[in-house]
Amino acid sequence: MNHDMISKLPFLKTHFYQTIILVFICSLSLSGCSKYSNEVQANLTKLKKTKACSGCDLSGIELISFDLKGADLSGANLTGANLKRSDLTGANLTDTNLTDADLLGVNLTGATLTNTNLTGVKLSYSNINGADISGAVLKDAHMNSSKVVNSKIRNSDMTGANLYNADLTGTKVSKETLKDAVLCKTIMPSGQQDDSGCKR
Repeated sequence: MNHDMISKLPFLKTHFYQTIILVFICSLSLSGCSKYSNEVQANLTKLKKTKACSGCDLSGIELISFDLKGADLSGANLTGANLKRSDLTGANLTDTNLTDADLLGVNLTGATLTNTNLTGVKLSYSNINGADISGAVLKDAHMNSSKVVNSKIRNSDMTGANLYNADLTGTKVSKETLKDAVLCKTIMPSGQQDDSGCKR
């Protein structure tokens, strides 16, 4: 055995014992080594099995490209959740907190998002056709290149929402609601393109 190997032995032994201790701790307390708290993990398991978790704490969960068609997530806390490319067709998201959630490329066709908190949410490249988004908070939401066709956006706060290249064809939304949103290459409900927010 060469000198370098011998000099590393104490370190290797220490590292080995640390690993053994960590495995032992994990076996005693699964929550200590889990990505989520016991409550969130239990709620996530329930959602996967039943597609229903009304009022649940699901903050920070990661559920990418998951089938959540018709899911009941009303009143749930999904703050900071990652649901990229998931199918939420017909889902009930009434009173749900989706602050800073990643919903990039999701399908929200026919979903209910009334009184939903969508502050800072990433909704780019999403399909939001025929959805009800009344009374929602969409402050600073990223909705660029999303399709929000034939939907309802009433009494909602869209301050700072980015609607670059978004398609709002046939959607019922007032000019007042859109006055503080970023409109650039945005197809308006009438089918006309609005470039008023484009930087020149």
